[in-house]
Amino acid sequence: MNKKLCILDIETTGFEPEDSEILELYILKVINEEVVDEFYSLFKPSQKIENSHIHGITDEKVQNAPLFKEMDQKIINFVEDAVLVGHNIDYFDLKFLNFYLERPLKNKTIDTVQLSRNKLSNKIVNHKLITIAEYFNVSKPTHSAKDDVITTFEIYKKLSSIE
Repeated sequence: MNKKLCILDIETTGFEPEDSEILELYILKVINEEVVDEFYSLFKPSQKIENSHIHGITDEKVQNAPLFKEMDQKIINFVEDAVLVGHNIDYFDLKFLNFYLERPLKNKTIDTVQLSRNKLSNKIVNHKLITIAEYFNVSKPTHSAKDDVITTFEIYKKLSSIE
């Protein structure tokens, strides 16, 4: 079976899509556990960025970036029919993507938060990305979409190998 995954992460101006925007998106395309492609973009929001202290993305960094809607079709085409993998993807990333994309993604998802709860349950104090990364001794997340995707992918592989 050809297992196609797209591990993704976004950085945003806030916590709810109705009053926040996507600033950064990184997607790693993996087929049969081999990285085959990647998608990366910063996006220029319509409002001033107030939370740069979290992800390091400033108004200056995005001044020449495309608007999210300009990349809409590229994103939809990139993920195609892949299973989408992310940390809290069902309750955060997908909520934003489906709010801003011209048509919602209907892809199956694997949320590493849920996977961690199922496989590690009470072995760790919480199921934050940093906590799981420390538990497995893999690269730590930094609130940069690219770094966090790498961490999520490493965690996904470790969690998937647990019986």
